[in-house]
Amino acid sequence: MKILIINKFCPLHPKAGGAEKNLLEIFSRIGETHEVMLLSAMFPGAAQEETYRNIHICRIGSDRSENVIRIHIILFFLLGKYLKRLKPDILFEDVSVIPFFSPIFFRKQKKIAMIHGWNGRYMFYSQRFLFSLIGYAAELCFLLLYKKETVIVVSEWMKEKLLRHGFRNIRKVLNGADESFFSITKSYSQNPSVLFLGRLEGRKGIDLFLKTFPFVKKEIPSVKYIIAGRRFLFGEPRWLKHTIESFEKIYPKNEVEFMGYVPEKQKRELLSASWLFTMPSRIEGYGIAAIEANSTGTFVIGNDTEGLREVIRNRETGALVDCHNTEEFSKKIVEWLNIAKLQAQEKKCKEWASTHSWEKSAKEIELLLLK
Repeated sequence: MKILIINKFCPLHPKAGGAEKNLLEIFSRIGETHEVMLLSAMFPGAAQEETYRNIHICRIGSDRSENVIRIHIILFFLLGKYLKRLKPDILFEDVSVIPFFSPIFFRKQKKIAMIHGWNGRYMFYSQRFLFSLIGYAAELCFLLLYKKETVIVVSEWMKEKLLRHGFRNIRKVLNGADESFFSITKSYSQNPSVLFLGRLEGRKGIDLFLKTFPFVKKEIPSVKYIIAGRRFLFGEPRWLKHTIESFEKIYPKNEVEFMGYVPEKQKRELLSASWLFTMPSRIEGYGIAAIEANSTGTFVIGNDTEGLREVIRNRETGALVDCHNTEEFSKKIVEWLNIAKLQAQEKKCKEWASTHSWEKSAKEIELLLLK
């Protein structure tokens, strides 16, 4: 079987996130027995074509840009050419906010779409108004144009949302867990530490997390906040820029450390040493990061919202709290910055994470592709 995937980013792109992690883990496995090609955005320093973990990547766009917006315009004109040349058995559209509108222009092509989450009004927390408005409109277009397509979702709340909008052929396939994380042994840092790992954007709630620091520090003076992840500089809202830069100026690195992007090895080290992992996201598709944290035995404090209610087992593998309420959020962090309590939950965290398998997810999607 020949599969052609279209996605805004490849897994190696600087702005790749959970959707690209899902793509890599699933299609690198499917690529062991099938031919898999991915069309995605070029970025500076990348090869135009390369094969990475059984996926042949073809990058499109300027080699001087990350092509965040440009890729949608270019693929609009080039996709037909690639379909004629490659003649794939199936077109797999991995939707990341802005769809590629394949149901309109390629009606006869067998295809499946996958959507990982839904931003809705929370789109306006992550980017400036114009970019947010484009993204918001693009999600509405998806609801109108993809109803007759086979659509894969990663969570029950997304499945229910699409059903309410008239979708009928929906399949839920959960995100998996990286098996290498299970071998990580917790080695708690000397001082209490709380880790945020992800893009520094409003939708991920980085501002909600930072607001808790003065309150938590008052109760636990030795606490340290570690923030690992890139800033979403393209269209970053001014209020978020001001919030992050204010914290960088006010607090020294031994109290609040902004580490920027961290490679996988360092990510594992941070999860091993951190006392708590936090996910104050305003909304999530399902939350791969919470599963990865649990895989290492790390307890997760998360926002009581869609996507996280499914992935966090309250008071077992993590704690759900209204992260918009700074006082409640702070109290929950203080409550769980306790070594004895955290060590007692390590086994439950790992057991829950072990129910997620990339192997299983890949097999479920492979069966859908073969139908």
